[in-house]
Amino acid sequence: MANLKELRNKISVVVSTRKVTAAMKLVAGVKLKKAEQKAMASREYASELGHMLAKIRREFLNINCELFYGRDFVHREMLVVFASDKGLCGNFNYVINKEVSGIISNIHAENKKVHLICVGDKLFDILKQKLNDDDLIELTGDFYKSEKLFDNSRKLAQKIIADFTSNNVDRVSLVYTRCYSAMHREVRVKNIIPLICEPNPDKTETIFEPNIEDVLKSIIPYNVAVQIYQSALESVASEQGSRMTSMDSATRNADELLSNLTIKYNRTRQYNITQELVEVVSGASAVAKG
Repeated sequence: MANLKELRNKISVVVSTRKVTAAMKLVAGVKLKKAEQKAMASREYASELGHMLAKIRREFLNINCELFYGRDFVHREMLVVFASDKGLCGNFNYVINKEVSGIISNIHAENKKVHLICVGDKLFDILKQKLNDDDLIELTGDFYKSEKLFDNSRKLAQKIIADFTSNNVDRVSLVYTRCYSAMHREVRVKNIIPLICEPNPDKTETIFEPNIEDVLKSIIPYNVAVQIYQSALESVASEQGSRMTSMDSATRNADELLSNLTIKYNRTRQYNITQELVEVVSGASAVAKG
């Protein structure tokens, strides 16, 4: 049976840990609310922009734009993976890792190569071990700074488009976690280069001013930046939601452990007092008989 000193030390450690997890839960809750507001503010815009471009009736167009139509053969696919820079966020990074690992396996099964860009460094070392010798992986650090998030998204979009136009990659997809609520998150894969054509029942021909080449040359890179920005916002909100729920679970576990340790401490203390009383009474009886 543990002595009272050991139990007091354990209780002290649990109390200290509970203070940390409770504080982290509150901080994550505040950050989650702000992140959700930002994600929701731009979610509809990013979605409608992507759908608008995807629903353009291509039979009316007479252009040669690989960013729009894609290429006949795909030799290397680029995956932009949004993870976290910090830990203590539950299974957030694990779920993304599981999804990306499955995608990489499917790409390798088709005898294609992979180019990974990790936004957030928690998955970089793990994913690096899953790649073949011909695959590439890059780390984009300090991406989630709120005051520079859209600028960083635009710079990443420029790099992605430069890699595509240089024939370094043939298809680009985003892998991120879409935030529905603090308890509900879902990993999504979004293809951004080329634009996937969506069915459009409207037979109206789209008119471009001044011309289709100039419009697509301007709006497609902008759409790539917007989709990256929105994916980053969703990822930040999902991370904070996962951290808040995991810290809430850790706090409740600490409360349960603290309750059990307190009961054990009181029982041990009571047992020691009883033993001392028995020894005193036994000693007094022995003296009286003597």
